[in-house]
Amino acid sequence: MARSGKPSFLPDRFDDVEHDRSYIGTHRRQQSPWSAFAPIGIAFGAVIVLVLAGVWFVDRSDDYLTLDASEVPVITGDAPIEESGDDPVVLEPEVPEEVVAVTDPTQIDTEGLTLTVLNGTATQGMAARAVERLVAVGWPEATATNADSTDVQQSVVAYSEDADKAIALGIAQELDLDADSVVQTTAYPGARVTVVLGADYVDTEST
Repeated sequence: MARSGKPSFLPDRFDDVEHDRSYIGTHRRQQSPWSAFAPIGIAFGAVIVLVLAGVWFVDRSDDYLTLDASEVPVITGDAPIEESGDDPVVLEPEVPEEVVAVTDPTQIDTEGLTLTVLNGTATQGMAARAVERLVAVGWPEATATNADSTDVQQSVVAYSEDADKAIALGIAQELDLDADSVVQTTAYPGARVTVVLGADYVDTEST
């Protein structure tokens, strides 16, 4: 193994040549201690050359890299008129068909129509008298009985099928009840239309 400060090559006849700078001829030259930095210097120089070349190239190309503001496309959120689709279809809300109350039961087929009138107050006989009012104008005979409660405040005219809404409205009108009292429900399965008389109902006995 070579020692520090000594040549790392095997002895030969060039070792016998004196190290005289004035000697002309073939001789072994000692390696300079700075020779190890030669590759680093070469690489550093190459980097400098490349950087300078890049700066020169950018400077020369500056005119070609400049964009004309008039040529830059402007992107907006609105679609161009020529590219927009058909006019949007505006859907109007569906207006429910108005149901007209049946005020003349003789103009409809009442066969199979079942009616029930329930008295939801403490006044005796009020349901029977309400049935008489209905029969007098042509409605079929209804079942009159007491409700489960005697403290009903708001009268109700209930129906379950859509086809019976006009009938329920007509019966409410005949009994002088507001249209708000007509409700669609399945709480009274005993008849197609069920009337529950409450405290707001004006009994014929008192008129």
